[in-house]
Amino acid sequence: MAKTNVSAPSGFPEFSPAQQRVVQKWKRTISEIFEQHGFPMLETPLVERAENFVAKGGNPKEMYVLDRLLREDAVDQEKDQRAIRFDHTVPLALFVARNFNELSFPFRRSVIGPVLRGERAQRGRFRQFDQCDIDVIGSEKLSLANDAQMVAIIAQIFEKLMSEQKFKIKINNRKILTGFFAAFDADPTEFKKILDFVDNLEKTPNAKLAGHPIEFQERILEFVEMSGSADEILGKLKNFSDHELFQTGVAELSEVVQNLRAMGISENLWTIDLRVARGLDYYTGTVFEAIFTEHERIGSLAGGGRYDDLAEVFTGKKLPGVGISIGLTRLLWQLFDAKIISPERASSSDVIVLSRSPEVFSKSLEIGEKIRNAGIPTEVFFEPKKIQKQFDFAKKMGIPCRVIVGDDFVVECDDENLRAMISDLVK
Repeated sequence: MAKTNVSAPSGFPEFSPAQQRVVQKWKRTISEIFEQHGFPMLETPLVERAENFVAKGGNPKEMYVLDRLLREDAVDQEKDQRAIRFDHTVPLALFVARNFNELSFPFRRSVIGPVLRGERAQRGRFRQFDQCDIDVIGSEKLSLANDAQMVAIIAQIFEKLMSEQKFKIKINNRKILTGFFAAFDADPTEFKKILDFVDNLEKTPNAKLAGHPIEFQERILEFVEMSGSADEILGKLKNFSDHELFQTGVAELSEVVQNLRAMGISENLWTIDLRVARGLDYYTGTVFEAIFTEHERIGSLAGGGRYDDLAEVFTGKKLPGVGISIGLTRLLWQLFDAKIISPERASSSDVIVLSRSPEVFSKSLEIGEKIRNAGIPTEVFFEPKKIQKQFDFAKKMGIPCRVIVGDDFVVECDDENLRAMISDLVK
């Protein structure tokens, strides 16, 4: 018999049960915080018409097409072709287009779920990954207070999940950067390339901006390295250029800062950083990105920004929005790999019931049911193994409380309150 290849396909992650418990905890916490801020969960299809993904910026070379392995009707492979979503933004745009007349604006939604992107798999970069997104969509206009709310939500999430780690949310406005380029008569068709250059400065500080004089590159570097407090940077920017788009960006950034202060978000958690550009084409205003200040190799914790055109290609209407995306799979893989998070508990049970002999097994089942009925996650060790083997299993699974059943019973718990509760239940 030929040997079967059971290795995981490249770019498709596989977490252990202990790691998966962390994944689920993060999903629950992020979902709760999203909903606390008025972003209800929305489940959109995993699959849409491929033409709609392409129309909204999807790269056909990275999109997975959905098809049956065996087809009898495979006459025209491209007719009405379906593709699997590569992000959550295009499905949101399609949902808004399909339901525009029934929606109330501003429209808020959150989503946590998988996307598939057929790019080259690398260390910590996957083809299948969970993204956690929120967006708020306006009709014609959308208050800049929404931009500040996004920063506040990122801060709350990482204060809750990673309170022992220092992080910083870096904020900028794309109008400031594009206004700066325009003021120096840079070719507008080159703006995307220049923005990508700025966005990659931290990763490749010695990179050269091809096709532009070294003097222009030096002016960009001098500009984006501007430092100081939020008020100091805003003061410098207000006097830096009278270009209209540049000053619009400065005014918007100032308003976001005022709203953050009104929301009580500590200035230890955010900063203005003119190097933040966010490479995606559709960002047009506020942009932000969160990083660990002591583990910068982890990369972006969360990012997002303001865009003016969510679904105009589908609706013909101006629908400005702002959103956040957390690449949960990539982030947690990095945290596991760097041992910043070291999950040890593989079981969902708080209690395990062990039997000293086969004669007390029925009693163990009764006790397990009684504890479980009290709302405490409990499992019973079913296999007829020696008690030491049962102890070894409980330890390996990281179950914090053990009930050992014999002629009597013994309760061993790492948590004294849980031990007292279990003892009261089974006595």
